[in-house]
Amino acid sequence: MTKNKNNSVSILIAEDSKTQVEILRHLLESDGYSVKVAYNGREALDQIKKEQPDLVLTDVMMPEMNGYELCKNLKSDPDTSSIPVILVTQLFDPQDVLSGLECGADNFIIKPYEKDCLLERIRLIQDDKNQYLDVPAQPDVPVFFGGKVHYISSNRQKILNILLSTYEIAINKNNELNEAKDRIALVNDQLSDANDELIRINEDLKNEISERKRVELSLSQANKKINLLSSITRHDMKNTMMALLSYNELARMDEPEQKFQDYLERENSLLSRLSAQIEFTRLYEELGVKGAVWVDLGRLITEQGRTFTTVSISSGPDLKYYEIFVDPLIEKVFYNLFDNAIRHGEHVTNILIDTCEKNDNLEIYIKDDGAGVADVDKEKIFGRGYGKNTGLGLFLVREILSITGISIIEDGRQGKGACFVLTVPKANFRKTS
Repeated sequence: MTKNKNNSVSILIAEDSKTQVEILRHLLESDGYSVKVAYNGREALDQIKKEQPDLVLTDVMMPEMNGYELCKNLKSDPDTSSIPVILVTQLFDPQDVLSGLECGADNFIIKPYEKDCLLERIRLIQDDKNQYLDVPAQPDVPVFFGGKVHYISSNRQKILNILLSTYEIAINKNNELNEAKDRIALVNDQLSDANDELIRINEDLKNEISERKRVELSLSQANKKINLLSSITRHDMKNTMMALLSYNELARMDEPEQKFQDYLERENSLLSRLSAQIEFTRLYEELGVKGAVWVDLGRLITEQGRTFTTVSISSGPDLKYYEIFVDPLIEKVFYNLFDNAIRHGEHVTNILIDTCEKNDNLEIYIKDDGAGVADVDKEKIFGRGYGKNTGLGLFLVREILSITGISIIEDGRQGKGACFVLTVPKANFRKTS
């Protein structure tokens, strides 16, 4: 069928959806048909009375007058009964077929439709149109279905066309269902394979978890034994140290000659350092044993500040509003920092603790007015064994802070006082009201 021939064929689209109208208009006009539009059944009927189209393509569900009513009006009027009517519907069951036959429809198209199917159905209707002109009217035939009587007056050719279309639609739907069934079967096989793989992986994980638990239990038992041995050894060493210190004190009380007195003083110093190192092993053993906790920074500084009465310890105005997530040994951190300032600052009289949020982190400053730290020593002071006493204070401070990702550096100026900066990650601090 050429486009020139189609240009003489006018089609009225009755459809309330503007989107569907434009789709249909594009399909039909691209094939050469002349298209007019009505957005409901009533409007379509008015247009047909003014100018009859060669074919009506109507949606079933429309406001004011649905497609069945529009078709019945056209077929019951001798002036419009010869106009072919194709019903467009999203629904399709025997009730739809009977309703279409009852109102005299010439054929069905099911949404969503394909272009070729739509154009072929219109072409067949146009080819059969002239066959209906001389066919006498048929008496109404009652058909009982679904608890309702339907009166069919369509001629045999129309009934045959609709039944053939119904059969074609049923075959297509069945093919689609079979294809969907095959796809579902394929997906089901894939899911079954995936499920088998998940079961295998889950079994491997169970075995791995069991092995990990066994190893963890062994490590826990070994750790308990080591801690017990360490505790007993430390206790015995401490008792021995106390005895040695007592004998050293007794020896000095006898007022030995000066040279021997010097030896005893050095011995006492070494014994004191050894005692401090034994205490350090106890503290280091406790690192990370207990879970990290949220600590009120202001209260922590206040409590630790009470221990030191020879200097003035003050806090910045915002300090009291912060909580930090730290190891419970955090008290040792500030005790050691204050003690370190007093011991090594030479002439410290004031210590200030302040805070500042910077680059999403919280920076805590511990500043003093002492001698400060030389640039070459700024990193060395955190090393184990560095310093005038045990050399373990700042090493322990860094270790405790590192458990929760807090870093510490010394950023003061020599001669202007020391300044220790603690950088707390965003996730490890919060501001209270």
